Amino acid sequence: MMLCGHKAVETGAACLFLMVQGQLAQATASHFLIASETGLLAVFPLVGITWTRHARHFTNRWMSALFVGMCGFLADALIHHSHYPGEYTEAALTALAAAALSLIVSFTPIGRRIDHLAETFDDPANP
Repeated sequence: MMLCGHKAVETGAACLFLMVQGQLAQATASHFLIASETGLLAVFPLVGITWTRHARHFTNRWMSALFVGMCGFLADALIHHSHYPGEYTEAALTALAAAALSLIVSFTPIGRRIDHLAETFDDPANP
């Protein structure tokens, strides 16, 4: 759960920031709720993947960021309409921001510690 929990926060934070167009002081409880829903919906496929043989891909920070971005795009597109011109503009921006946050966090000490948890998926003795 730790592996996917911080991915939900990254996606939710990206969604919140873009939803209020950078004006975080204008964020309301409704904005936080929508961003939380987006973050949670984005991690459902990621949690599902951890139960398959494909979970080993989470050990690679680039693949993990790609999964987060793709799931973030789908979640944002399903949860709410875009606040920018274009139907999927905000979803695409959320995906890019969530993937970037995932990569940035993976280079921090806490990110490395969390990524170390994924190494059990890469263990050949654990099919």
